[in-house]
Amino acid sequence: MKTNVTMKSTDRKVFGITVRQETKNGFMSVTDLQQAYERARWQYGWSDRRVNHILSLDSAQEKIYHLLKERNLIKAEMSAFTELVENQGVVDVLKGLGVWKTTGRGANRNVVCDPYVWTLLAMELNPMLYAKVIIWLTDSLIFDRMDAGDKF
Repeated sequence: MKTNVTMKSTDRKVFGITVRQETKNGFMSVTDLQQAYERARWQYGWSDRRVNHILSLDSAQEKIYHLLKERNLIKAEMSAFTELVENQGVVDVLKGLGVWKTTGRGANRNVVCDPYVWTLLAMELNPMLYAKVIIWLTDSLIFDRMDAGDKF
């Protein structure tokens, strides 16, 4: 696809927030994810939790490393990746690997990332969000497979 269309369909809603996804690279909006979390936080009385906090956790960094390694986006060993993150920061490392980007400024600022990293972040934010993401992904896979089978 030559142009980058941002998908905003109603089936992409999480706690009433439509999660935007770019068609060119599949990147999903971390900004929308954080907004969805904030909306649910006030509805359900959750504690304040930020994506930046998740990214700072050693356990999340280890999971991100394995996601990237499994997809051959990184060749380094875990110790080298950890050292790079300590020296440059996890966001800069992810940007350098081409799985994270920030566009716009001010109110138009949008942070997007690789859908695998987005899913990890969503699942780490809250157990209820974890359940929604699992069901969202699984249902989508099942229905897409059934649809593909019917069309075959």
